[in-house]
Amino acid sequence: MLKVLPLALYVRAAACKFGVPILGCDGPLCPVAIGKKGNCQPTANTQECMAWCEHGWQPWANGLLRAFKIPYKIACSKKDGFMFMKIIASVELLGYAMLWAMPRKGAFLLSLVMVFGIHFHMTHMKDSVDKLGLQFVLLFASIAVYALEGAKSGTKPKPPKSSKSASKKRN
Repeated sequence: MLKVLPLALYVRAAACKFGVPILGCDGPLCPVAIGKKGNCQPTANTQECMAWCEHGWQPWANGLLRAFKIPYKIACSKKDGFMFMKIIASVELLGYAMLWAMPRKGAFLLSLVMVFGIHFHMTHMKDSVDKLGLQFVLLFASIAVYALEGAKSGTKPKPPKSSKSASKKRN
């Protein structure tokens, strides 16, 4: 149930980042999404993601790279085809696909995506915790899948083979 609701939201988010005109991704830019006054609710559609990537995600990611003294600059604009946005979308789709094939690894990857998302919102956007309900729901759902899949598969370490059985194999 957690894999479908709410974690399927990652598929919609990736579709919008790729510019696929489904599930409201083809909607107009809500001025509120970029900090302007307006009478609309941001939906994270393609236009809003492009604006966030260029004016939010790019400077935030470059700040992280500078903080860790990594000599690389991320670009995200129409000029480069919003490549950073498409990379994020690819990671979201990969994580969601992995939920079905390798559930713990997929849940871990989606948890990382959302940890970075929450960090972005709190440090760069200065959003308060109460505005990040959806992000925390997605993070906790990913963590829950990780924990439940671990419990289901019984991830206890296997005991080492005894020396008697090892010596029999050598003979």
